[in-house]
Parts: sequence; C-alpha cells; structure tokens
Amino acid sequence: MKFHIQHLKFIIFIFTPFSLWAQLISQEEAVQIALKNNQLIKSAEFSIDYYKELKKTGTDIGKLSAVWMRGQYNSLQQDNNLNLSQTIPFPTTLANQVRLGKEQVIGGQKNLVNIQNEIAFQVKTIYEQLLYQDALQSLLLSQDSLYQDFARASSVRYKTGESNLLEKTTAETQSFEIKNTLIVNEADIKISATHLQALLKAEMPIYNSEKIAKRALPQNLDTVSLNSNPQLNLLQQQVIINARIKSVEKSKVLPDLTVGYFAQSLTGFQNIDGVDTYFPGSKVFQGFELGLNIPLWIGPHLARARAASFQEEVSRKNTEYFQTTLQGNYSQALRELEKNLASLTYYESSALKNADLLITQSRKAYRGGEIGYIEYLQSLKTALSIKNNYLLSLTQYNQSIIKIEFLLGKF
Repeated sequence: MKFHIQHLKFIIFIFTPFSLWAQLISQEEAVQIALKNNQLIKSAEFSIDYYKELKKTGTDIGKLSAVWMRGQYNSLQQDNNLNLSQTIPFPTTLANQVRLGKEQVIGGQKNLVNIQNEIAFQVKTIYEQLLYQDALQSLLLSQDSLYQDFARASSVRYKTGESNLLEKTTAETQSFEIKNTLIVNEADIKISATHLQALLKAEMPIYNSEKIAKRALPQNLDTVSLNSNPQLNLLQQQVIINARIKSVEKSKVLPDLTVGYFAQSLTGFQNIDGVDTYFPGSKVFQGFELGLNIPLWIGPHLARARAASFQEEVSRKNTEYFQTTLQGNYSQALRELEKNLASLTYYESSALKNADLLITQSRKAYRGGEIGYIEYLQSLKTALSIKNNYLLSLTQYNQSIIKIEFLLGKF
C-alpha cells in the first residue's frame, strides 16, 4: 500500500497545473525578491553592522586604574591615598586602528555587493532555464499534436489497407515518446521552480510570467572596464584592509603613554620654610604623573608586523591572480556570445522558416499519398529538431549575456 501511495503522490505532483501551486513573477521581480529575502544577503548586512560597531572600538584606550590605599605609609597616623592612572596607546596606533575600522566597514559593504551579484546571477540563470523549459513544453505540445495526427492518419490508412502494421506502430510509438518527454520536462519545470523558491525564500514555487525572448545586447562590450566586478572590488579592498592591519601592528612597537593623578593625606608635622607645621588628615596633597611604557622585548611585535606584511602580500597576489582569471573569463564569455549569436542568427534568418515550410509541405504530401510514412517521419524529425535547436540556441545566447552581466557586476 505504501508503494502505491508514493506513486500516486508523484503522479499528482507531475500533472497538477501550475496555476494551482506556483507564483507567477517576472525575472526582474524575482531578482528584487531574492535581493530582499535571501539569507546570505541578510548575513552580509549583519556583517556590515558588525564592522560598524567594531569601528567604534578603534579609539579604545583601555580601563582607568583607580587604587585607594589607607594605612600608616607616612607615620603612625592612618592616612588615605588615591591614585588614578591611565595607559593610552600611542596616537599613531589609535589613528591606524580608526582607519582600519573604516576600511573593514567598506569591506563589508563590498562583500554585500558581491553576494548580491552572485544571487542575482543564480536567479537570472535559473529563471532563464525556466523560460527555456516553458518554451520547450509548448513546442513539445505542438509536436505531440503533430504525432497524434500522424498516428490517427496511420490508423485510418491501416484499417483501409493502405499501410501496414509497421507504419501504424511507428506512428503510435513516436506519439508515446513525445508524451514521455512532456512528463519529464514538466517535472524539470517544477524542479526549477522549486529552486527559485529556495533562492527567493518564497512560500510557494516560482513560475515565470514572461516568455522566452532575445535579451538586449550590452553596449561597448569590447571596451568596457572590468573594474566594476564586485568580487574584484572585494579582493582589492581586502588588500587595503591587510595593509591597515600591518600599520596597526607596526605602530604597536611605539611606547604607550601613561598619565596619572594622585591625592593623599600626610597627617603630621611638615617643615614649611623652616617652621614645623601640623597638617591633619583632612589636608589633601595632590599631583600628576606622566610616563612611557616602552616594550623591552620588541621581537613579538615585529613578528606580528612581518606576519601582517605577508598576509597583505598574499591578498595582493590573490587579487592579481583573480584579475588575470577574470579577464580570461570575460574574453571567453565574449567568444561564447559571438558563437551563440551566429547560431541564433542562422535559425532566425532561414532555418525556422524552412522548418515551418517542411512541416506544412510534408504533411500535405503524406495525406495526399505523395510520400510514404518514412519520408514524412523523417521530415517531421528534421523540422522539429530545427525548432528544438533554435530554442536551445536562444537560451544559450541569453545565458551568455547573463554571464557577461555577472562579470561586469550589472545586477
């Protein structure tokens, strides 16, 4: 019983109309919803808030030391002593920490843009795939209609003795094959819709409200700068951040400043200008102190500074490598676009018209008895193959443009 229930659920899933279970939106709407709801983007936004708060710690000067002492530190009398002291990092260190905090906030912002670009690319890619699958479904339905017509005509010809069982069986087999392909494609559509649902964090699967169409070609592709690529910008910012970290570590070799204040009582006689004068415990003596905290062993500080220098160089080399790779990927994307455009132009200029003509003429010839079922079947397969290849060429062309937009950071 369990086996049959599972299969029944699958059949219901496959044949449930989209209008009953999917949300219809445009590609632009899908991108905007993803940029608003996606968890990775929300995480990046929290990271920015984190770095903004962390930036405020750049001027941290540590805790004030307050020490109170009471006892016989001057005479047999009980006296009080209050000592306040504050150690302050060297001003150069504080300034470098503030600069580091600012660059980390910028780094968080550029990381957000990079993630937004990645998410938009994924959404547009899946949405374009959904457009292709939807168009393919319509094409398969028209193919199914043609093969059903072929099957009916073959059945009539078989009954009247004009054809043999092989022709009838071949026609029925082709019709069943298309129906199976329709079921598979329908399942693929629902898989893509569910994928979009996850990217958009939507309550129901997402289905396209648009039809597949040729995307507009971006302008000045051969002269455009790749400096707008979000991942490149993020890597470049990481170089700046690591340089600031190095500056902070280097400045820690400088001495810290210490300022202090004390207030105390000195109960007893004090010689003032040769005269012994008695001072009670209520009399407060006070003063200030200023000093330097000099590191006696600077080896660890220098080691941290050198380590930061190496980290800066690592990030610099990573950026240079990515820049080279990015340029190669962009050149490859342009060549892919050129190839796909040439293919698409071929189908748009002549192949699609020939396919329609081939279907119309071969159908008439078969019904008029001018050609046999083998010639008719071959003509149908050729024409429908052209239409299938056109859809594939169109979606490959569109995907090429989506890839270029991703590399240029246009989301």
